[in-house]
Amino acid sequence: MTEGVRADPGSLTSRLFGVGLAGTGLTGEERSILERFPPRAVILFRRNIESLPQVARLTSEIRELEGPPLLCIDQEGGPVDRLREVLASSISFREAAREGLARRAGELAGEACARLGFDVDLAPVVDRCLPGASERVLQDRCASADPRKISRAAAEFIIGLHARGIGACIKHFPGLGRADLDTHKELPRIPEDPREEQLDLAPFIATMGKAGAVMISHAAGPDGVPASLSRPKADGLLRERLRFTGAAFSDDLEMGALSAFGDLPRRCVLASRAGCDLLFVCSRFSLYADCVEAVEAEVSPERRTEAAARLDRYAERLGELRARAAISQRPIDELVADIRSLHRV
Repeated sequence: MTEGVRADPGSLTSRLFGVGLAGTGLTGEERSILERFPPRAVILFRRNIESLPQVARLTSEIRELEGPPLLCIDQEGGPVDRLREVLASSISFREAAREGLARRAGELAGEACARLGFDVDLAPVVDRCLPGASERVLQDRCASADPRKISRAAAEFIIGLHARGIGACIKHFPGLGRADLDTHKELPRIPEDPREEQLDLAPFIATMGKAGAVMISHAAGPDGVPASLSRPKADGLLRERLRFTGAAFSDDLEMGALSAFGDLPRRCVLASRAGCDLLFVCSRFSLYADCVEAVEAEVSPERRTEAAARLDRYAERLGELRARAAISQRPIDELVADIRSLHRV
């Protein structure tokens, strides 16, 4: 922490947050707020990525903050490819699964993330690809309609990430395969159907222990409550029924699916109470301090301590991955060539 800047009493609570930044470098205002409220994680998007030297400088600058924060990115490949403009277009998860290239895709995503200073790839997607729903909304982010094929491809992708010292986070629990609306904009309601629910859950059950982190979606069940704000889903289903002991991340709490559930600080409180350990505030940085203060005031100390402990264990796991990883220092042109080559295999 910069000399003379004292963390607020709520700084422990701030360690339950992942935040996004506005541009390609830290502004003075952002730095001041991050020093006062040190987050657990910082997530970068395309708006933050301009060139290889620039993103390396930015991740290095973020690492100088207290913590330091975990550096996160959505580097799935295909439709969600944050590094496309500075490296090369990465193969989609569906294509990688179909061609038997999921492990290699994970290795290359992991190498790219490691070389640029990231710790966590918020991938892979383990939602089912179903006609009229996820096939239209999530498209090539989904590997297959078959839970067994999804599970195999996701496990391989995670192994690839881990081999390069990068953490994984499977998403979007308990499954967006049957959602016919985009949670970025609207709230989908997924009908109750025990058989379909088991198919949705199967890839999560198969891979969540290996990943160590699960992202909880904003899709609702018949009760109309998004999973990310639902204690029966984020705690009862994930923890009590499925016995998951790792870290639970919220999806971005600014998404349109949550528009009827209060302002952003209120959503953070509801998500934390429900069982989300890491709370993502990805764009509205000006409200970050308000979100921290709301969670500090309205979420029990026991719940906040529980969440912090899970995130600590996940961070320790990342340290172990980095210690064992084979981090390449080969010329970046060779990495780019390998990323491009997967499209031609």
